[in-house]
Amino acid sequence: MSDGITRPGPLALLSAIAAAGLLRLSGLTPAVPAEPDHGPHNPEGFEEEDVDVRRTAFVVAGLAASVAAAITAVGLMMHLFGAWHVGDTPPLTPQQTATVQPPPPNLQGAPYEDLARQEARDRAALTTYAPLPDGRARIPVERAMRLIAGHSLDPVPPPGGAPVR
Repeated sequence: MSDGITRPGPLALLSAIAAAGLLRLSGLTPAVPAEPDHGPHNPEGFEEEDVDVRRTAFVVAGLAASVAAAITAVGLMMHLFGAWHVGDTPPLTPQQTATVQPPPPNLQGAPYEDLARQEARDRAALTTYAPLPDGRARIPVERAMRLIAGHSLDPVPPPGGAPVR
């Protein structure tokens, strides 16, 4: 939705300032009247001259030059100090270049795969037979439930009459 009107860019003012400065330097501008006009557009107490374009241009150029000089100085100092620092630095030791492993707990790379493995281990522990390190055997939960169904879970006293604690 272009209306055909082009808008001036942010640098358009610089060309106007330069053109005004050249006109003033060339002497082609009309001379300032000797007596200021006291009409409604210039009431008593306001400025009677335009802004001095030459001074404004010099100030802007001076600011730009000082910013460029500061940036150049900072870049030069960074380069020099960096070169001096690298030259004075001793080589790194093997301990400084070793890969550091952070202490656990570490983040999981594949949490869903880890969860599936853990669930498979739990399911195997609950549904399979296996010998235990102390000489006993692990049996599936359903088989254990069928074996003890209808039996008392109280310990049976050994023959001899001594109660089990």
